[in-house]
Amino acid sequence: MSEKLLDHYEEEKNYDAMIKLIDEMILENPQQSSSLLFRKAKALIELKEYEQAIKTLKVYIKDCPDDEMLKAYVLIATSYASLEDDEKTVFYLEKILELDPENDLVLKQLSYHAYISHEFKKCCEYIKRLIKLDKADIEDYINLIFCCIQLDMIDDALKCAERVIALDPTNLDVFATLTILYDDLEDEDKLMEVCERILNLNDDGTLQIMLLKAQASLELGKENEAFELVDKAIKLNPYDPFPYLMKGMLLNKLKRFDEANECFGEAFALNPEILLSMERLSN
Repeated sequence: MSEKLLDHYEEEKNYDAMIKLIDEMILENPQQSSSLLFRKAKALIELKEYEQAIKTLKVYIKDCPDDEMLKAYVLIATSYASLEDDEKTVFYLEKILELDPENDLVLKQLSYHAYISHEFKKCCEYIKRLIKLDKADIEDYINLIFCCIQLDMIDDALKCAERVIALDPTNLDVFATLTILYDDLEDEDKLMEVCERILNLNDDGTLQIMLLKAQASLELGKENEAFELVDKAIKLNPYDPFPYLMKGMLLNKLKRFDEANECFGEAFALNPEILLSMERLSN
């Protein structure tokens, strides 16, 4: 009778009644507590009583069957995530991974936590496991590119960038990254190849593609085309600082420093924080 009533409360989403009934059932028959604690923890989570849910689950995992341990760890990790306790969330996500090494959802969560925590080596390891499982998406590869750059693993970063372009031939952020990497490596042939590929991209009229094509044009020695594009971008986006910033960078590359500084001044006037963007671009 109690089991049917418990199912009824759960169906009705009456979680307070569920918890009260479970506590009564455990008092009446302590031997069945293990099977009931998991349901109690789920009800507590529905009520956003995360700390109490964690305490309940930690009691549950002491005696629960091995095949139920994984579910318990998932709920504990979920509860810690809801409490915004990243350290403990990661700890239990790793526990899940020990039991289920091919869990791509957990690998993605761990790679994201590592990425935002600047644990670049860990992030690389998780994403490479995703790649091995054929579960990595474009965002994973892009994060891997950034991590490889931070770890000075430039060859790996370049391979990842080419992989992203193979998956998404129009990914402008990766094309921009390739130009920066090949420029830093002073690999003129590869830089020219990437710039040609950029100019062959379909022009969708967005600011990003105009500025990227302007930069590529100048690298290929097409100075007039470069400034036509950047001037068009300024005309279409007169209150956006980035076209002025790009024009300043192009003029700077041509050693036309006074004109470049005027453009940088225009960009700064539109957005004083643009200097932070300039510093990132120069690093």
